[in-house]
Amino acid sequence: MNNRGKKLSNLELLKNRLIYLTTLYTDAELGAAGRKDLRKRINEAWKEVYYQLGRNKSKPLNDDDFLRAHWMMYPKFSLPTGKDYIKFLLEEQFTPQRVHRKIVQPVELEATEEQTWGADVESDDENELDEVESSVPAPVSALRPTEIHDYVNSLKAASPHWFRTYFPEMTPEPLTREEIEWVQRLKRLGMGYFRPLLMAFLMKYSDPVQRIDALKAIERFVFVVFRLTEARSHYGRSEFSNAVREIGRGRMKLAELKERLRNRMRWAFTEEGCLAGDFHRLLQKKFEDGQGYYHWSGLKYFLYEYELELLSRGRQKKVDWTDLLKTRRDRISIEHIYPQAATTGWPAFEGLGERERGAYCNSLGNLLLLSSAVNSSLQNDAFAEKKEPRFRSDRAKRRNGYADGSHSEIEVAQCEDWGPDEIRERGIRLLEFMEKRWSIRFADEQAREELLFVGTAGREGSR
Repeated sequence: MNNRGKKLSNLELLKNRLIYLTTLYTDAELGAAGRKDLRKRINEAWKEVYYQLGRNKSKPLNDDDFLRAHWMMYPKFSLPTGKDYIKFLLEEQFTPQRVHRKIVQPVELEATEEQTWGADVESDDENELDEVESSVPAPVSALRPTEIHDYVNSLKAASPHWFRTYFPEMTPEPLTREEIEWVQRLKRLGMGYFRPLLMAFLMKYSDPVQRIDALKAIERFVFVVFRLTEARSHYGRSEFSNAVREIGRGRMKLAELKERLRNRMRWAFTEEGCLAGDFHRLLQKKFEDGQGYYHWSGLKYFLYEYELELLSRGRQKKVDWTDLLKTRRDRISIEHIYPQAATTGWPAFEGLGERERGAYCNSLGNLLLLSSAVNSSLQNDAFAEKKEPRFRSDRAKRRNGYADGSHSEIEVAQCEDWGPDEIRERGIRLLEFMEKRWSIRFADEQAREELLFVGTAGREGSR
């Protein structure tokens, strides 16, 4: 129990264990000065770790997540499979038994240069050499003090990099602005089991160009594998968890990591290099369930990336990712331009059946990124009314219109009307952006049409 009467965390247990172990060494192995210095290093390391984990006071980081990630990366551990990290650290690695167990370490003598002695000259060192050759090394603890020293130093050095994987904008140095942007992308997309890998190569490699290339490769892998195909969340976990250790040991270059990422998602593409039919089959099921793109797990991230693309064309930023996060009031972040419960004011859809209207409503081209919460009472307004801001009776703005909203909204506001043709055209434009942004390719124009699931094209077989 700690001084607050609460159960000790694994991080606290580990610190206490390491300090306790320093008391078990003999004076020959660890003298008074060495013992004091090692304890000081342990305390300094934990001070830095606690600082980094609690640096963002509104969102403190989990102790166990960091210890586990470092355990995966630390190059001097040979990890047994199926072991929990804390059991390994407290029951196998840093144990009193390993301090008490003595082993004999061979002494490696440095090679000396061959010397030529005169015939009438005797070496004064002959007796000393004979003594060294016949001496037996003194037994030492199986767990050397240097192992504790190296471990706590590594833990201390890794903690700032772990923090950067969560809050890169709060620790700009030594990351470049572009690196920060790519780490933020992975945060928005959801980096899953890749966070320890990020910590490892941010710590081990200093070249921003190589690190950015690795970040881009991971982002593409996550988007293609876990968003376009919605593969199981553990796909590739074993291989890339092993890569954390290989990078920690300096045995894997970032170029090799990129190649592994490419190889592990080849199944998602045809022999001709086009995206295979998994994305179409995924969407087909969603449209059959009446959900369409609106319930696609990659939708928010995709539309935000499109917003950033419009921003890059020279406009000022109009929307922030935090605007997309749902609050306690269930803030709406994705808008159906043609509403789910349309009433009047949508003449272009009047000749369509209910099934077709539902398909257009949930097709990609009809979904729009919003820059702020929209009052639900306005969701069914006609397109002409949605384009313009709404005001209260006292002329205070009630909500933005598309014309003064996000860049995506402004783009849509350029349309005179909104109907099936506009939804199809915008959908094609978004899919073309997808191809360019993530370096993927659809077979042809018909394949893109089928992915929109409007008219009859989307219900035909996948390409």
